[in-house]
Amino acid sequence: MPAKPAKTDSRSPATRALMELRFPSESKYLHMVHELTRLLAESTGFDAAEAERIALAVDEATTNVVQHAYRGEAGREIEVHFDPEGDSLDIVILHEGEPLQEVPVPDFDLDKLVAEQKTGGLGLTIMRQMMDRIEHTKAGTGKNMCVMVRYKHRNEKQT
Repeated sequence: MPAKPAKTDSRSPATRALMELRFPSESKYLHMVHELTRLLAESTGFDAAEAERIALAVDEATTNVVQHAYRGEAGREIEVHFDPEGDSLDIVILHEGEPLQEVPVPDFDLDKLVAEQKTGGLGLTIMRQMMDRIEHTKAGTGKNMCVMVRYKHRNEKQT
């Protein structure tokens, strides 16, 4: 019996992610995304602490999609594309919810926020501290897209 031809992807190899994850917009899946991101980062050369920081940034971004872009509406799809090839780990989060805007985040005193037990509103700040580049834009498919890049050697950080 002849072998079945391999599935083809309409995207060019240059734009195809090495790994893609699709999951429903429900908070119960966020831990899985966090752990997968952490393990993938570790397996591609980041030490455990760096991998945890990357996973935290992706956790914050996907939480923003669930809570803000989809406003808690369960069952909508979120895609996370990982490309660890080359000098960086590139992560793209795609969704069809409301666009998430990058907003200027003022400097803050973390100790004061902890003392006042403030919560929320720090996701973008955390993401910016953990990653080397973050960009919110539209994908060619019309989906909203958050591109996150972490260089394997931080001194290669580019803006």
